[in-house]
Amino acid sequence: MSEAKSLYSVLRQSADPDTVAAIEELVRDAPDRALCRVNVLDFAAKTGLDEERAIAAFLHAARLGLFELSWNVLCPSCGGVLEAGTTLKSVDREE
Repeated sequence: MSEAKSLYSVLRQSADPDTVAAIEELVRDAPDRALCRVNVLDFAAKTGLDEERAIAAFLHAARLGLFELSWNVLCPSCGGVLEAGTTLKSVDREE
């Protein structure tokens, strides 16, 4: 069994199986640009999945190493990334 398949197997034990199947399909079939900065709420809406289950599944997937999680502070005018951090605590609240 490949490493990815074993990670998906572990993910199925802690997350909604339908959501895991959708994530697995995304990783397998989507172009690279679709896997960069995945918007989980948009993913849930497009796939007809529950938002909370999708968020939980992606958080578990990040813990397993299937995804990297980062926090971006976006400009309210242009939507560009002003700051990025690997933890929520690293985001400068004052700015």
